[in-house]
Parts: sequence; structure tokens; C-alpha cells
Amino acid sequence: MERNLRCTTRIASIDKFGFGEIIVRNIINLFVKIKSFETVTLHTSGMRHVTDYEIVNRGDEAEISQYAVGYRSGDQVRQLQKRAVCSAKRALKLMNKCRLLSWDGFHGQRPKGIKDGKNFIFKATVNGGKEICATGSQRFPPYYRDFKDGLYEILRGAENERV
Repeated sequence: MERNLRCTTRIASIDKFGFGEIIVRNIINLFVKIKSFETVTLHTSGMRHVTDYEIVNRGDEAEISQYAVGYRSGDQVRQLQKRAVCSAKRALKLMNKCRLLSWDGFHGQRPKGIKDGKNFIFKATVNGGKEICATGSQRFPPYYRDFKDGLYEILRGAENERV
């Protein structure tokens, strides 16, 4: 409780100098670690593909799934492409390396004049209920590529377990 009070006091004293709430939150999140997670989802889309990634906490393990998303008779259909299980510690290490807490509130707007490209929607529930949300269109938060590469590495290790 005392730590949270100090944190809140720091936010108020920093914000009186004109920093926005999101900037202040992200500065603090650079120093705070994800200690636990329930679910993490990353929805990516481009002109010809839609892919969903999910990380689900299964106690000491994390289950990572990759889905191809398509449409059949107007309904969205997800087809499992790959699934891997790794230690929850490995998943947490990836999340903290990529500073996912600092992604909260990120909204990368599409640059003017760009008609297509890649989009993403990121959602996570971490640290006992904290929600992280981020979206973007042709603009991504720091370490986004590292996060996707990390997921790919774990899923690639499960090549022989392809569904």
C-alpha cells in the first residue's frame, strides 16, 4: 500500500510539470515488471492475411497458439496453425524484455497517404488483473518486432507438433 501511495504521489508531482498521463504511466512502466499473466492476445492483419496469437497461462507453463483467421459465410473462423508450450518464466521474460507494460494506451495512427498496410490489436491481462491495450496501423510500439520474433521462435520450436 505504501509503495502505491508513493507511486501516486510521484505521478502527481511529475504531471504538474505538464507531462501527459500516458507519458507518465509509460515512464513508470519502464521500471515495473510483469510478474504474472492470465492471457495475452495479438491480432495482426494485412491486405491478404489475418493472424491471431494467444498466450494463455497454464500454471508453470504458457500455451502459445497461432491461428489463421478467415471468413466463411460471413462468419469469422479461426484455424489453429501452430501451438507450443513453454515455461511461464520464458513467456514472462519475453514480455518484460519487450516492455509490454509500456504499450498500454499506444495508438499508432496510419500515416497520411497510406491506404493499406499492417494493423494490430494487442490486449493482455497481467499482474492480477491489469489490462494492457494497444492498437496501430503501420505504426507499432517499441519492441513490437522483438515480441513477434520471440513468439515465432517459441512456435518454431514446435514445428514437429504442427496441427
